[in-house]
Amino acid sequence: MSHCDRCRGEIQTMYIKSERPYEGGLLVVTDVPAEVCGCEEGQQILLGDGAMIAGYAKHLASLNIVGKVEVSLNDLKGKYTIQDFVSKSVSPA
Repeated sequence: MSHCDRCRGEIQTMYIKSERPYEGGLLVVTDVPAEVCGCEEGQQILLGDGAMIAGYAKHLASLNIVGKVEVSLNDLKGKYTIQDFVSKSVSPA
């Protein structure tokens, strides 16, 4: 059992809803696994999940999708990978 360094509360894995505004709308991603404790800022999602959400929000903005878009993280992962959202001009070192 893990405890938060800030609030000493127990850290639990829960599924949350992540909202990310983008130019033209709001992306709502459901079923995002997160480590949650009693802190106000105690929700932490995996870096890869956050990158997927950010990339999809940028993709929606580039397509001029307006309004609220709601999708589950599993649906996003079933259709896209993080590499789909990485700039093609980025080359490995």
